[in-house]
Amino acid sequence: MTARADSVSAWQPQVCHEFQAPVAVSEKGSMTTGMVAYMAGESPMERTLLPGYDSGVLCLLIGIFLILAYNFRHYSTFIKNFSTDLWSVRRRENTFSVRTFSETGIQMSVVLLACVSEGIIVNSVMTREGVSGPLSTFGAIAAVTLVALLYYLWQLAAYRTVGYVFTDKVSSRLWLKGFNASQSLLGLALVAPALVVLFNPGAVVVVFPMGVLFYFMARFIFICKGFRLFYDNFGSLIYFILYLCTLEIVPLVLLYRGIGFLSML
Repeated sequence: MTARADSVSAWQPQVCHEFQAPVAVSEKGSMTTGMVAYMAGESPMERTLLPGYDSGVLCLLIGIFLILAYNFRHYSTFIKNFSTDLWSVRRRENTFSVRTFSETGIQMSVVLLACVSEGIIVNSVMTREGVSGPLSTFGAIAAVTLVALLYYLWQLAAYRTVGYVFTDKVSSRLWLKGFNASQSLLGLALVAPALVVLFNPGAVVVVFPMGVLFYFMARFIFICKGFRLFYDNFGSLIYFILYLCTLEIVPLVLLYRGIGFLSML
């Protein structure tokens, strides 16, 4: 009879009573109640949205590419003209050189593409360093793009003023063509790295040094053209050094400090 009772009780469900529950006793002898911490689980981390999935950024890029597609009918000829403008210091243009309104449209769209690419790359660096600020992805890229565009327009006005004051009309025109050509070719060089970092932000550790290298290569070639145009004697060398400090080094340092200050607001 006892063996039968033991076998029946083995199949009965075991009920845990309140006095059998484990308790945590504090110094005052009170019992800890409430939900157990490990049963609540962990809060999920918010998924980071890739910059390339932002609709505003994609609309901006698509708009620029549409402008390029509309104007880039004979792109090989225009790229050749940009290369000539960047290197040549010839005062008489070739008779067969074609300069049309379409080329101006291409140049404007490629310069805008350069500014957007710079905005994407700089924003990726700022996001990685945790200094992106309160703006959204599109807002931050648009703000940096606007700064790059204003910096380009300021340089264009400064070079035009310096050329008007210190040199003749032909040399000034060749100098400005070299500057616009350097920015146009820079835009074509930066578009691929910008698209890479847009959909793979982790690649910024490689893309950013590459973008800096492209930028300084374009500036170096443009500075070399200015040296070939304006160097006559030792006195002109002193003026050229002053130009480097005033228009090439100091504004870039101030721009870098300004972006760093705005990112901390």
